[in-house]
Amino acid sequence: MMTNKKEILETIDRIYKQRRYNAELSKERKINELYAKSKEFADICDKIKLAGLRLSKASLMQNKEQIAKYSKIFDTLISKRTKLLIEMGYPSDYLEPDYVCKTCQDTGFVVLDDRVDVCKCRTQLFIELLYEQSKLKEILKDHNFSKLNLNYYSKEVDVKEGLSPYKNMVKIIEKVKEFLENFDKPNQKNLLFYGPTGLGKTFLAHCIAKEVIDKGKTVIFLDSISFFEVLKDKYSKMLRLYEDVSDEEYKSLEEVDLLIIDDLGNEGKNAEFCHGVFQSLLDKRFLSGKKTVITTNYSLDGLVTVYSQFIMGRLQEYFLFLHLFGEDVRVIKAKLQLEKRTSEMS
Repeated sequence: MMTNKKEILETIDRIYKQRRYNAELSKERKINELYAKSKEFADICDKIKLAGLRLSKASLMQNKEQIAKYSKIFDTLISKRTKLLIEMGYPSDYLEPDYVCKTCQDTGFVVLDDRVDVCKCRTQLFIELLYEQSKLKEILKDHNFSKLNLNYYSKEVDVKEGLSPYKNMVKIIEKVKEFLENFDKPNQKNLLFYGPTGLGKTFLAHCIAKEVIDKGKTVIFLDSISFFEVLKDKYSKMLRLYEDVSDEEYKSLEEVDLLIIDDLGNEGKNAEFCHGVFQSLLDKRFLSGKKTVITTNYSLDGLVTVYSQFIMGRLQEYFLFLHLFGEDVRVIKAKLQLEKRTSEMS
């Protein structure tokens, strides 16, 4: 998915280690504060420590009678301490560590009935760090709606399409803005831009990314090759019946607010074996209300030759297809620059 994945994971581990340290440090400060304020509190805490040590020793010796005895003493002392805290005017959970995430207690993982899973807070952190270390931040400075120039699109009606590239682009932008306005609505369709190269499909995807990020939401932008590399890795783990609890990459594709897949179809035939994972991801994202934007140079007929009828069915159900046509904008820009230079020289 990215060359700096190892660096991102190392950063995440450091962040969680620091969070746990801060939480425990905060707890120790509170205990020391109450030690100095109340001798009764100090005595109970000393007894709790002693009971805890004896319980640990009994557990190591596998002495069931001693384990039961000191477990009862330990629980009773904890109850007394909680009661005393309330009498002193503190909340009952005052000595609980101040974890940033209460769900995983700042470990990044949660224990479920049958497995250990990545906590949502860790996935969120992964997405944020991925964005910070990607080139997307710089790209969006120039690729946004303020830089969109419709003058590159011809106003001459295309006989085959029945309208001009200019008019078509105006309509597409209306659909894009409608998509952004209804971004949080669960049944809002995703967008799929298709058509030849050089017509602004990726530019529009960047514009959408900028607007979504400005709303405080998360975005992952991947070319199709990188995207399918993540799916291949997921498929390999599923095939081995192996679930990697640190599988942030695939988890981030499920959880990110906006997933953008650029140049779909460019991943080639060697990715066909994980099309089922692709279909599953599309299902999960749509059903959970997460939004996806896709760009492709393929025509609709071309997509049918690349993907199964099941995937095409999902695309047709979950996406609004927007067709871009006209002359390559990059070619037009090159012509205009050449004309300008020629004019300046004459």
